[in-house]
Amino acid sequence: MKKFKSPLSIYVLWHPEFKEGKEYAKSIYNTYSGENGSVTHAKYEIPVHYRTQPLGSATFAKIPFSESDKNAIIILVDDNMFNDPNWTDTIDSLLKAKQKNTRIFPIPFSSYAFDFNPTYLSKFQFIKTDQNYLLPDKDFENNDKVIKYRLLESIAKFLFNVEDNYDTNEHSDPPIKLFISHAKQDGKELALKFRNHIYSNTKLKAFFDANDIADGHQFENEIKRHIDHSAFVIFNTDEYANREWCRKEVIIAKRYRCPIIGVMDIKKGERRSFPYSGNFPTIIWDDNFEEIINLVLSQVISDKYNELYLKSILKMYDLEKHYSCIVLPKAPELFNYIDVENFKAKEKDIKSLIVLYPDPPIGIEELSLLNDIDKNIKFITPLLLPTYIQEI
Repeated sequence: MKKFKSPLSIYVLWHPEFKEGKEYAKSIYNTYSGENGSVTHAKYEIPVHYRTQPLGSATFAKIPFSESDKNAIIILVDDNMFNDPNWTDTIDSLLKAKQKNTRIFPIPFSSYAFDFNPTYLSKFQFIKTDQNYLLPDKDFENNDKVIKYRLLESIAKFLFNVEDNYDTNEHSDPPIKLFISHAKQDGKELALKFRNHIYSNTKLKAFFDANDIADGHQFENEIKRHIDHSAFVIFNTDEYANREWCRKEVIIAKRYRCPIIGVMDIKKGERRSFPYSGNFPTIIWDDNFEEIINLVLSQVISDKYNELYLKSILKMYDLEKHYSCIVLPKAPELFNYIDVENFKAKEKDIKSLIVLYPDPPIGIEELSLLNDIDKNIKFITPLLLPTYIQEI
């Protein structure tokens, strides 16, 4: 068995005398690792490591850049870190040794943070508020909200549509576009407000149907081209499922495996709910644009990280030598038989077929339905994979 390599690891650095540092680090851990299923709806388990306590004579344990495909280093810069020469020297050495697969995210909790390690750290964009730096002992909830959104956006861009050899020293990560899918009859006003919020309060881009279609281009082809590089936000109103183009947009998004979330704004009810508008996180509309943005960014991270994670699992077990394998970034559904048929059409030599998807495993009632179509396909998660291999 080959050694597993994580697609991404996150490291949080803070001075041991920064009292609130542990709380911010814990919040970051909950967003990206064990507790995020309840925090963001979108489940993924990115390794989050703390660097605050000394290890022997070292200020903190070294960061093993090569053990993950990508690394995100989050530095909580406060007065204690600024005034400690050991930390200054260690951060200096860390930044000198930074690899191309690593992004640095400094967060200022002091007016002196921007003067900390000016030679190297000043090259990186700080996560900050309108006042430039966060007040560590004044408003944890507000600070945490700012940090959560800005990091979700940055981590999503880092994972989404970035090549393995992408040099993050020289280029900015490409922006994420949010495709706003809505029914004109009863969803246009809310969708417009959401688009305006995006451009007024975030660094994201928005795609809003006719306003973003190039003259002379076919509508469907333009949608396909943008969806392939976007996340998809459905404003599910009473009339949404009745509109032909809304239904087409959902199907196209699913065909291209676009990250999708649904914003539920049903007032009276639907004549017929669209059967393919499911198997993704939803949120109730409650004047909550920030929560919607956090959820869609979390879904981008979930889809991309899980896809890369499962491909690493395939390599670790060398599965493709013995099986035909399809990777799905989320739980399987009947719609995924399109992926199965397309895979069969492309592959010349089909072996025993495994569809690998993220934990937790789906229930037996869903699995039975999937296997009613093809009993020879094994739908399996990493948790169940070792047992399956032994049985074979």
